[in-house]
Amino acid sequence: MISNDICPIGNTLDLFNRKWIFCIMSNIFRGMTHFNEFKDANPTISNHVLAQTLKYMEEQELITKTVVDEHHNKTEYALTPKGLRANRILYEITEYYFDELNYSNSDDVEIEELLGEYRKIYNIR
Repeated sequence: MISNDICPIGNTLDLFNRKWIFCIMSNIFRGMTHFNEFKDANPTISNHVLAQTLKYMEEQELITKTVVDEHHNKTEYALTPKGLRANRILYEITEYYFDELNYSNSDDVEIEELLGEYRKIYNIR
């Protein structure tokens, strides 16, 4: 019997409780690894919020931060195994967006074609 004290959905959503986490994770799945790449991909996020979100993600063991050049303060971010396991969540959110949130594309790209690209990005088989 499932306990009423445990809500897997609520507890999981608590982990992802910041607006930009899924966007940053999606950026990493697409090959972005640097602060400025995340900033360019998400231009409405402030530097402060981005830095705080990356720090939170690192504390929650969703990403790792590696200093690659101390002299130029260059760091790279990567998903941990825990972060990589969110691939299906990211894909399902993406699919829901295309199916339910009235997505329209002026380039006449088929939704199934786009979803196929996202399946590749998120490594969905």
